[in-house]
Amino acid sequence: MHNTLTPILLLLSGLAWATPPADLDAPATIAAGQKRFNQNCVYCHGNAGSGGKGAPLQGRGDLAPQYLFDTISNGKTRGALQMPPWKEAFSPREIWELSAYIHSLRERAPER
Repeated sequence: MHNTLTPILLLLSGLAWATPPADLDAPATIAAGQKRFNQNCVYCHGNAGSGGKGAPLQGRGDLAPQYLFDTISNGKTRGALQMPPWKEAFSPREIWELSAYIHSLRERAPER
């Protein structure tokens, strides 16, 4: 039994599990995420998610909140670029706030 559970537990340990706050569209949640984004994410993702070393985040209706939460938590590799995992630096609530802010950028036209 122990040998069967070990691979499953190792697989699940890499996944981020958390319940989102009640309202990801709440102005206070988005504002908290924007502040954290400006302190930690602007260097790679640009002002207001306009892009840079990291992918642009404006006008991205394809980025669902759960996908954002998982990517921020676990990081991502895209070619030679790597976004580090942030789950050790931020609480689940803080990651949801970041997700809410980035998700709010979906209606913003990409800056050029």
